[in-house]
Formats: sequence, C-alpha cells, structure tokens
Amino acid sequence: MFISTPSHSQYAAFDAETLQELEKRRQEFALKRDFLYAHLLRLGFKIPVKPAGAFYIYADCSKFTDNSQQFAEQLLETEGVAVTPGKDFGYNDSDKYLRFSYTSSMENITEEMRRLEHFIL
Repeated sequence: MFISTPSHSQYAAFDAETLQELEKRRQEFALKRDFLYAHLLRLGFKIPVKPAGAFYIYADCSKFTDNSQQFAEQLLETEGVAVTPGKDFGYNDSDKYLRFSYTSSMENITEEMRRLEHFIL
C-alpha cells in the first residue's frame, strides 16, 4: 500500500521541473550578461574574458581611473551605483579592475548603466 506517489516518480517530476527552471534562469542571466557586456564595451571598458558561468563581469577601468577603489566609492556616492573594486579579488593590477554583478533585475541594470554613463561622460 502507498500513501503517496512512489519516490522515483517524485524524483523524476522534480528533475524535469528543476531542469526547466534552471534553463529559464540560465537564459535570464545570459540576457543580462550580454546587455551589460555590450554596454560596458561601448562605454570603453576592456573585458578580458566574457563570463560563461559567472554572475559578474570583471572589467578593466584603466581608461577612466588608475584607482578602482576610489572610482567605486565616487560612483556609489554620486550615482548610487555599487560596483566592487578589483583589490577585493587579488593584487595583480587590481587598481585597474571593477567587478560588475548582473544578479539584479534587467530594469535595475539598465538604470545602473545609465547612471554609470552619466558618471564617466
């Protein structure tokens, strides 16, 4: 006698739903990554590697500053946009890099890029 569906049936249903949801999320992240990547390149940032599985872009900001910590602080203070300076991820040319996350909504990312453009232009 069974009081619920067999566990192997539950696992199969879970796996199918999970895979569909994961694919949907992967596509959402890819869309946001591609938007952010293109926008940063257009503004003049150099991006050594386009992410394939991460949720952030590590961008060279040396066209705009030689101090990514100061750049990040000023961007936050004047435009309300938070980015992470490269020094938080190592010491190899870290003053030249900023990390931009694309975990937020597309609407937020679009607004943040508008504010970043205002800040650097």
